Amino acid sequence: MLRIHFEPEDLARTTVAPSADVLWEILLSLHALQERNEEIALDGWRRRTRPLMPRSLSPLFEIAPPRGYSADFITPTRGTAALNEGLQKVLATTPDQLARDFTEFARYGRKPYIARSLEARAAVRRVAHDLQRFFTLALAPHWRQITRDIEAERLRLVQTLADHGVERALGTLHPYARWEHPVLQVDDYVDQDVTLNGRGLVLLPSFFCRHHPITLRDPELPPLLVFPVSRRTWLEKVDTDEATRGEPLEGLLGRTRTTVLKTSVAGCSTTDIAKAAGISPASVSHHTKVLREAGLITTRRDGYSVCHEVTDLGLSLLTSTSGAPIKQQHPAIPERLIRPAI
Repeated sequence: MLRIHFEPEDLARTTVAPSADVLWEILLSLHALQERNEEIALDGWRRRTRPLMPRSLSPLFEIAPPRGYSADFITPTRGTAALNEGLQKVLATTPDQLARDFTEFARYGRKPYIARSLEARAAVRRVAHDLQRFFTLALAPHWRQITRDIEAERLRLVQTLADHGVERALGTLHPYARWEHPVLQVDDYVDQDVTLNGRGLVLLPSFFCRHHPITLRDPELPPLLVFPVSRRTWLEKVDTDEATRGEPLEGLLGRTRTTVLKTSVAGCSTTDIAKAAGISPASVSHHTKVLREAGLITTRRDGYSVCHEVTDLGLSLLTSTSGAPIKQQHPAIPERLIRPAI
């Protein structure tokens, strides 16, 4: 049983995460993908996604097993929906934080590849790269649906907090969670006590969280409780056959601009997109300007970086599966986008 101990100030400081958290969805979907005969609602997604996984992602699966300890450093965020922003926090992992994770793995007689073969900074860079790759292959086609269901649950919880207070919200969080003042108990969990000590608790709804709410192992990290959403729909099939989707989209936008749009699903910087597309940052700026003016992406400044994120229209364009021509499916797309010079 998990026991989270509240003091009066913790109740006042308990909050709901501002959005879905992309790194937590990556971690928990890594767990779900490795499960067998679990959660029939995810069976179709698992069958379609497993064949897409390259062997090069094996080190990532190794530090995120479906049972037992998963590395805490790959989930440093508390409601960050933009992948680029989350990856920057992963890249800020210190050698001491990484060493604590490796020590925890050693307690279970395991030594991951990145601990055996790479020094700390190289290990963190490798993991950040693999997280982005996994997101692109496994989650990007479904990201709109995933975030829609998370947002519905988040709004429900916010409304409960506003109408009835934090204790009602904690008491109705999940069937396995029981509020017995001043302790929130979660059944069917490893034996663990979390003392908040006035820090409050962040409640984070998750699409891929399964079975029961979960938390971090390290008591020094900011307190967080991740809990499953009530999924409104199963993950729909997305046709990734180039004959039915990739080639028509490239015919409309051009190969380079299509790559820029696809990469923007992950909320990437100009530099990241330049690497993915094999073009200069100046060329990226030209393509993103056209896509932004067409309503397919948005752009915002994040410190010294410029981050590009796909809009609902852009994501709808990427995930179109009907046999109709893309221009017919999306008449709002400006004519000047068709067959641009590359």
